[in-house]
Amino acid sequence: MARSRTVARSLAAATLWLAVDAIPGTAPAGPQDPAPAATREDPVPQKAQASADRAVRWLLKAQNADGSFGDNPGMPGEIGNTCIAVLALMSTGSTPTRGAHTRAIQRATTWLDRRARGFGISSEHLDSGTLLQRKLGANIDLYLLTLLGSQLLGNGVDEHDEVRLQGELVGAVERIAAAQQANGEWETSYEPMLTTICAWLALRQASDAGIRIPSASADKVVRYLKQDCFEPASGIFHDAKWGRGVRFVSQSGALRVLYGMGEGGSADVQRATQYLLQMSFDADVGGHEGGEEFLAALFATQALHIERDGNWRAFYPRIVDALVACQNRDGSWVGHHCITGRVFCTSCSILAMLTPHRLLPMVER
Repeated sequence: MARSRTVARSLAAATLWLAVDAIPGTAPAGPQDPAPAATREDPVPQKAQASADRAVRWLLKAQNADGSFGDNPGMPGEIGNTCIAVLALMSTGSTPTRGAHTRAIQRATTWLDRRARGFGISSEHLDSGTLLQRKLGANIDLYLLTLLGSQLLGNGVDEHDEVRLQGELVGAVERIAAAQQANGEWETSYEPMLTTICAWLALRQASDAGIRIPSASADKVVRYLKQDCFEPASGIFHDAKWGRGVRFVSQSGALRVLYGMGEGGSADVQRATQYLLQMSFDADVGGHEGGEEFLAALFATQALHIERDGNWRAFYPRIVDALVACQNRDGSWVGHHCITGRVFCTSCSILAMLTPHRLLPMVER
């Protein structure tokens, strides 16, 4: 993974057409409406910032001597956990060349560069059988590497690193695109909807970074969510894998895609959003949150932040309160089922808390 310069990427109009050509049905992100004055003055309240700061301190201590991150402190490094941890550190405003956590990011990306080089060609050097792969699909490392690479692209230390990262991403998106099924889904996994949404997010962000996606269709993902998963009368998204039960993870993930596709104002999405606002993020397994719930908290936060309307103002304080309430004394978060690793849960929580700072490109769309 290339080392990078400042996260200061603004795609010119000549580049934005790639988002349309690359993922059919995807409208390029236009200029963002200014946030309300109160939001501009204090986008992340002190309660959320203090919680995130404690979590970042814990995350830095959890980093292995070789720069990697495992499921928990002291465990062998894994690609997926290292990717999500780097994204969390970048959400604080640090990059591989500037900021308080530059050194930690450099060490992690250097480890990824050695461990995962060639991920655009094959999975030969990627992990196998990890907890993240068992829950989010065998290709989750590929999705997370592509997502992280899209956030780093344009910030390379030198031209050579930039060109090499582009080459990796071109190959990676071809591999991901080729795996999309006819109905819009990606691989069948323990969490089919979340797996599909992770694949969509990786391709969407790569497209926004100027990488052409050759065959995958975002419209197919929308069709899958609306026709295979959505119950219009109630506004609920169901995952067939889970007996079409009502789950915060399904509701949040679906809305992340639909808001990202510019459908936040539609009647169906507004109905689904109102249902989300009534849900508790830890309600899926009797009030015991797992890693999927922390990922869903991130998806819901990013989804509603895109519009930054009344729904956002209602939701964000509540998710902050919920996350703070279950934060461990040491600053970490832990999953009580499924994805239990503290690095993953903590990284997702940091990303959710700091979303309003808008320091990662993926926050915008």
